[in-house]
Amino acid sequence: MGQASGYYTFAGHLKWTPVILLGYAARIVTHLTLNAHYF
Repeated sequence: MGQASGYYTFAGHLKWTPVILLGYAARIVTHLTLNAHYF
């Protein structure tokens, strides 16, 4: 990480963006499913 700090911060974050979005969407779906009787 030290010798490629500039490359890591940008490309490393972009690599995990789909995973983070997928987890965020899954959390919303789970929330709506568990709390469906409140709506």
